[in-house]
Amino acid sequence: MASAISEIIKESIEQLRRENLNLTPDNYHRVFCNVAKKKGLIVEDCQKIDKFSKKLDEKNQSDLKKFKVSTIEELISFLIAKVNRANEHDSTKVINALVLLSKRVLQAVTLLHDKDARELANSSLSRLDFSQNLQSIDALKEKWFEFVTQYNDDFLKELDAYGSVHKDDLQKMVQDIKQILQKDEDSTAYDSLAPLIIASLVPSIASSMNDELADISYMLRNEPSSLETQAVQREIKRFINKRINLDKEEIKVKISSLDRLLDEINKRIINLINSSDDSHVQVGIIKKNLQDIDFSQDSFELVHAKLVSIATSLEGETKSLNQKMKSNHETIHKLHSKVKNLENALKVAKKEMREDFTTHTATKRALEEELKRTEDLYLRYKIDFSLCFLDIDHFKVVNDTYGHEAGDIILSNIGKILKRYIRRSDFVGRYGGEEFLVILPSISDEQAFYFAEKIRTIIESFKFLYKNERIVVTVSCGLSQRSQMQSLSETVEHADKMLYKAKESGRNKVMPDFS
Repeated sequence: MASAISEIIKESIEQLRRENLNLTPDNYHRVFCNVAKKKGLIVEDCQKIDKFSKKLDEKNQSDLKKFKVSTIEELISFLIAKVNRANEHDSTKVINALVLLSKRVLQAVTLLHDKDARELANSSLSRLDFSQNLQSIDALKEKWFEFVTQYNDDFLKELDAYGSVHKDDLQKMVQDIKQILQKDEDSTAYDSLAPLIIASLVPSIASSMNDELADISYMLRNEPSSLETQAVQREIKRFINKRINLDKEEIKVKISSLDRLLDEINKRIINLINSSDDSHVQVGIIKKNLQDIDFSQDSFELVHAKLVSIATSLEGETKSLNQKMKSNHETIHKLHSKVKNLENALKVAKKEMREDFTTHTATKRALEEELKRTEDLYLRYKIDFSLCFLDIDHFKVVNDTYGHEAGDIILSNIGKILKRYIRRSDFVGRYGGEEFLVILPSISDEQAFYFAEKIRTIIESFKFLYKNERIVVTVSCGLSQRSQMQSLSETVEHADKMLYKAKESGRNKVMPDFS
């Protein structure tokens, strides 16, 4: 050990001479420690800097490395500088000023016309007035970060369909909207009113007026302003009166059908009673009471009273039959349980046929039924619609990297996002694999683009988490408009082509692009 120290001393003195350094304690200590470190010899005096620095916090340890502090004298100078810079009174004043500034900013936010921002600002003010500890401030910081990352003002783009509107100045926005409303007040009112009138004229019971309704719908859809003419108003009144009369006739037909049904029930009940008892007199009374019901003349109350009387008579006649059936109660109970199980199985099967198990959106079969229904409305009443194909980008990579469980979680969350942001009149389903189809009735191609772009940006910014790890997910969308195609199949094919075009041009896009 002593010989090793001697060698280190000699080598240190020689290195000082080679580097033309003065033989001062600091220079000697630095060179000696470097030589000892190279030799692999641990000297206690050379470990003092590391020993003291480990007692400091991470910030000060980082500063020591940054300023390359290597001697005790440099360490003392560093600590003295830190102490001199610390001024508790000034720090407190700065903190109080920042808190006051935060309150003023939050008070300003409460005056804005955004409900979520206003509620969060009021909540933050209450929290700052009540408590100003680090935990409370961190909680507020996280809530505001979440608000900023999730805030989406795409809904303002819907105003573009009506004209040029300032979106960054609320006062100018209101003025622009007032000008648009004043400019096109009459035509806009008729344009909005015509679809409502068409929808209200659809027969609720009778269906024999569909051709007349199609003619009126075509006229109102192409010339909404014709609503102000007396001739059109008279035609609509005539149509409504005719529809009411047809509904009445339809009700009479249905009541007649009910009458025949009750007659058949009457016959079956008589056969049942005859098989269990020979109460021919009472059976005759029940049959006569059923035949005496006249749905075209009797009031609802009278019909109700007669049926109650018949039920009372049947109650007495079936008592003897019930006695016989009690002996077979166990068999009946088992059959009832089987029927219940079959009914439950049927309900589950029907639900599975129409709802996808993973995404809880419609199945492909349900989508095809809805497409047919929407196409029928288009052919009869010219109610236009858009189709939006949506496909998850690189979904196979997600499955290969994280597993199919992670893929199912992503599919489920995207299903929830689509169901949350579609309108009540829209319809969404899983078309297959990682592909979804959204049916958007009564919407233009530009509005369909804004919808698809909104969904795309929401999914892009959504925090998909699997085992505490975030998975970045994007989607590509393809759109088509029914009125621009020759058939439904061509509309579906065009939307599919646009989807592949979006993927070929880099993915995470909507095609065609109306931005």
